[in-house]
Amino acid sequence: MNTLTPARVDIKELIEESAEDLYENAPCGYVSTLPDGTIVKINQTLLSWLGYRREEVLHQKKLQNFFPIGGRIFYETHHAPLLRMQGGVSELNYDFTRKNGSCFPALINSVQIKDDGGKPMLNRSTVLDITERKRYEKELLLAKKKAEEATAAKAAFLSTISHEIRTPLNAVTGITHLLAAGEPRPDQVELLDMLQFSSGHLLNLINDVLDFNKIESGKVALEEKPFDLRTLLAGILGTLGVKATQKGLALHTRVDDRLPAALVGDPLKISQVLTNLVGNAVKFTDRGSVTVAVEARDITDTAISLRFSVTDTGIGIAADKHAQIFEEFIQAGYAINETYGGTGLGLAISRKLVELHGGKLALESEPGKGSRFYFTLTLKPGPEPAAPAATGSPFPASASLAGLHVLVAEDNRVNRFIVTQFLARWGVRFDTAENGAEAVALAGRNDYDLVLLDLQMPGMSGLEAATRVRSLPGEKYQSLPIIALSASSRGGLEESLAAAGINDFVGKPFQPSELLAKIAAYAGKRPAAGDGRPEAPADPAPETARPVAPRPAASPSVDLTGCVELTENNPDDLRDLVQLSIDELVLYKGEFRSILVAGDATLLERVAHRSKVTINLLGANRLKALIGEAGRQLHGGGDPDGRQALAGAIEAEVDAVVDELNRFLRPRA
Repeated sequence: MNTLTPARVDIKELIEESAEDLYENAPCGYVSTLPDGTIVKINQTLLSWLGYRREEVLHQKKLQNFFPIGGRIFYETHHAPLLRMQGGVSELNYDFTRKNGSCFPALINSVQIKDDGGKPMLNRSTVLDITERKRYEKELLLAKKKAEEATAAKAAFLSTISHEIRTPLNAVTGITHLLAAGEPRPDQVELLDMLQFSSGHLLNLINDVLDFNKIESGKVALEEKPFDLRTLLAGILGTLGVKATQKGLALHTRVDDRLPAALVGDPLKISQVLTNLVGNAVKFTDRGSVTVAVEARDITDTAISLRFSVTDTGIGIAADKHAQIFEEFIQAGYAINETYGGTGLGLAISRKLVELHGGKLALESEPGKGSRFYFTLTLKPGPEPAAPAATGSPFPASASLAGLHVLVAEDNRVNRFIVTQFLARWGVRFDTAENGAEAVALAGRNDYDLVLLDLQMPGMSGLEAATRVRSLPGEKYQSLPIIALSASSRGGLEESLAAAGINDFVGKPFQPSELLAKIAAYAGKRPAAGDGRPEAPADPAPETARPVAPRPAASPSVDLTGCVELTENNPDDLRDLVQLSIDELVLYKGEFRSILVAGDATLLERVAHRSKVTINLLGANRLKALIGEAGRQLHGGGDPDGRQALAGAIEAEVDAVVDELNRFLRPRA
C-alpha cells in the first residue's frame, strides 16, 4: 500500500500543475478582482495582451483602469450594479487599453462570489479578445454594403436600360400597328407580322429581366383579392390556344368539380406562372397535346389546397438537367436556345413566384416522352361572385369609344402623335398637354372621361401632376381615371403610382389592344369586337381619289420613309409630322451646345432621350452618331476644345437635317 502513495502524490501534483498551466496560458484572459475592481489575480494570457508584468498589476490597478473613459463610466453605472443585483453579467463589450496606448476589443463575462451573509467578496471575469471577430464583422458589413450598392446599381441600370429600349420600341410597335391598319399589300402584311412578332419578343425579354430583378430585390409582395380560377384559366388558354392550333396541338383542361366559384389570392402572379408553363409546353411540343389540370385536395371552410399541373408530349428533359433548368439564364442545352430561343428566365421566375406562395415547382420528365410541371398552392375560398352581365362582356354595354373625351399629357411630340393617331381612329375626342402644369390646368377647366399621363415630363412630372389633379376641388377629380403611359418600368413604381392617385399603368411600347382595353375599362365603354387593331376611318375616300404625298428619297442627313409609313402617305399628316420635327430639332440644337459647353452628362442623357424618337423616325443617323459621341466624351471627361468642336458639328448636322426637311415642305412648281 505504501509503495503506491508516492505515485498518487505525483499524479496529484501533476494535475495541480496542469490546472495552473491551463489557467495561466488559456486562450482567454482570466482576472479576479475585489468588489471595487482592484485586481488580485490575473493570468499570463491577459498580461501578455495588455503588455504588463504581473507586479505592475496585482493590487496596483483596478480592472476599470484599463478602459477608456466611456468604458469606465459604463463599468460604474451598469457593470458593477448588475453584478451586485443579479450576481453575473455576460457578453459585455469593452475596449482594453494596452501599456503602449493601443487598444483591442474584448468581451467580458463576470460572476460575483458572496459570503454566507450575501456580502460581495470577489469578482471573477473571463476576457475574450475579439479583434479578429471585429475585423470579420467589418468585412461582412463592407461586403453587405457593396452587395446592396451593386444590387441598387443593377436595379437602376435595368430600369434605365428598359426605359431607353422601351421608348424606341414604342415607336416600332406603334408604327407597325398603324401601318397594319392602312390596308397593306399581302407581301407587306407578312413583313408587318414578322415585325410585330420580333418587337413582341423583345418586349417579353425586357419584361422577363425586369420581373426577375424585381423578385431578386425583394420588391414583390403577394396580393389577396377574389378571383375566378376557371375564368383565369380560360383567358390563359384562349391566348395560347391560337399558337397551339397553329402547331396542330390539342389543348386540354381538367378542373376539379369541387373547385369553389371564387378564391382569394394573387391572380396576376398565378396567371404569370401558368402562362409561362403552358407557353413553354406549347413551344416545346410539336405533336400531341398539352394538358392543364387543377385538382382540389384538402378542403376546409378557411383554406383549399390546389395541385396545378401542366403536362405535354413534347421533347422532354434529361434527368441531369431537371435542377439546372430552374436556374436563371439556363436552358436544357445550347441546342434548345438555338432552336427555340428564350431568355432562360421564365422557369426561374415561375419557381420564385411559387415559392413566394409557400409552394415548390417540381418536374417529371423523360427525353422524347414529354414533361409534367406541377406545384401546390393553398388559397382561401372567396365570396360567391355576382351574376355575370347579360352581354358576357367585362365592360358595360356600349357601342364603342366614340364620344369619350380624353386628356393626353406627353412632352414628346412624336409619342404624342402616335397616341393621338390611335385615339382618333377609335373615335375619341382628345386634348393634349406638353407638360404636367399644362395638364393640371386643362383638367381643371374641362370635363374629361380619362387622363393619359406620361411620367417623365419637364418641369412638373406626371406623378406630381396626378397628385395636383386629385387635389383639385370637386368630387369628380377623385374618381377621374388616370392612366400612366410611360417607357419606365412599372417595377418599383407601384407605391409612387398609388400615392399619386394613378389608377393604372400602360408601359411603352404598348399594344393598341392593351391601351384600348384600359381606356374602355376605366371609361365604362366596350371596345368593338376585334383584336384591338385601330380601325380605318368611316367611309374612306376611294384609294384612287386619295391624294398621295411624294415619297422623298433618302439623303445623307435624313430618310423620311418612316414618317411616310407612319402617316400612311397622307400628305397633310406627313407635313404636320415633318413640321413638328423641325420645331423640335431647332429647340434641341441650342440645348446640345449649352450642355456640351457646361459638360453636363446627366442633362445630355435627358435631352438625348427626349429627341431619340424624333431622330430615329427621321432616319437622321449621322446626327444620332454625333450625339452618341457627345455622351462618350462627357462620360470620359473630354477636353473643352473637343466638346466645342463636337457642339459645332452637331449644330451643323441639325442645320443640314432641318434644311432637308424644309426642302421637302417647299411647294413644288
